[in-house]
Amino acid sequence: MKLTYWVAENVKGNRSESIVARTRHDCEQKLIAYGNPENYAPPVKKSLLYEDAFDLFEMVTGPGGGRGMD
Repeated sequence: MKLTYWVAENVKGNRSESIVARTRHDCEQKLIAYGNPENYAPPVKKSLLYEDAFDLFEMVTGPGGGRGMD
């Protein structure tokens, strides 16, 4: 299976505060709504391949905040 999402990384704070959304438009709208868009990098498309729900769970809970997410 494939999970595709958009992320605007927080460049002036903690990476865990990055904005994540299903579409580029939604990501851009969240940037506007949250304020301080200069604190974030432009939205980029990311994809993650996984075999099943457990595989996905293992990736996102692994060391470093998510194996395979970079």
